Amino acid sequence: MVMTSQTGAKRVAILIEQGVEDAEFQLPYNALKKAGADVVVLGSRMNEEYKGKQNKLSIKADATTSEAIAADFDAVIIPGGQAPDKMRTNLKTVNFVKEALDAGILVASVCHGPQVLIEGDMLENVRATGFRAIRKDMQNAGAVFVDEPLVIDDNLITSRRPGDLPIFTTAILQSLDLNVPDTSLPNVGDVDAGWWKLGEAWGGSSKSEIVNGINTAIAGERYSLEAFQHYLDNASDEAMRELFQEICAHKQQHIQSLESRLDVLEEKPSLPASISNFYADIKAFFQNNRSDIDVLRRALGDMQTGVVDIYTLRNKLTDPATVAIFDQMEIVLSRDESRLAEMYKDRLGERTPQSPKPSSSPSVTAG
Repeated sequence: MVMTSQTGAKRVAILIEQGVEDAEFQLPYNALKKAGADVVVLGSRMNEEYKGKQNKLSIKADATTSEAIAADFDAVIIPGGQAPDKMRTNLKTVNFVKEALDAGILVASVCHGPQVLIEGDMLENVRATGFRAIRKDMQNAGAVFVDEPLVIDDNLITSRRPGDLPIFTTAILQSLDLNVPDTSLPNVGDVDAGWWKLGEAWGGSSKSEIVNGINTAIAGERYSLEAFQHYLDNASDEAMRELFQEICAHKQQHIQSLESRLDVLEEKPSLPASISNFYADIKAFFQNNRSDIDVLRRALGDMQTGVVDIYTLRNKLTDPATVAIFDQMEIVLSRDESRLAEMYKDRLGERTPQSPKPSSSPSVTAG
């Protein structure tokens, strides 16, 4: 049975299930431990080894939500990943969170964590945020969805993704009047604070991982810019040329934003040697006489790859400033992908012979 802390320390429950997003568990867990909180890991079963989605976390629960009493805690944290979809199927877990929220106890949820809140009908007329993929689910549950790193509505704190974690965790600490020794906690509204340092200190992305991620994005956009400049030079259609020119401008802006972020981190861009293979490949493509359809199809493939790559990078890092750049890049890349797809389908339709109209003669039915 879970007992109330005898030390007078703040008592925080953090929920766990298989497939939890590692960083979304680890950052709040580590920061609260450093701040002297009594952190209790609550799962659905004892004696089970809970594994993180990224295979960086392996931990057993201290107790279960079946035996836990919400009133024994000062806060409840719901990390994301695949875990909340499992948590929401456990009525004991959903009721535990609902009891805490209804009692005015701090509840903090990140990424897919609001799935538990949805299941318990806890979002009606509540300002909240979460991972973009569950935005519509949250709105259908009555939430006023806000696309911001941190949303606080009464005793509910919500954030969107791993990149928000330093801000999310700081908000939890400040709400509980907790401090981490030898650490200055910025105002959660200060977007220019060095949040990545807190993220690294609490078990998130290291500076080298952040720099590598930025350089990976720069390499991808440089290759893509080179490719689209070739597409622009070889396009015979004015509408295609105009679209390719706009895409090139977007990619130049992305590279500038990424390089500016490296400047803030006092780092320099590094271009992987393997990018020379990309340049050789694009030149080989144009050695043959390629039609506009071929060029559009290849351009669309390049853009789709870019969207997936930047989405993956965005969800890996715990640096809010870098992730914000990746997020804006994904929006622009996705928009350009849609424009390319529409142009490709239009051109394909122009090339495809129209099917003959059906005969107006009455049909004869056998039998």
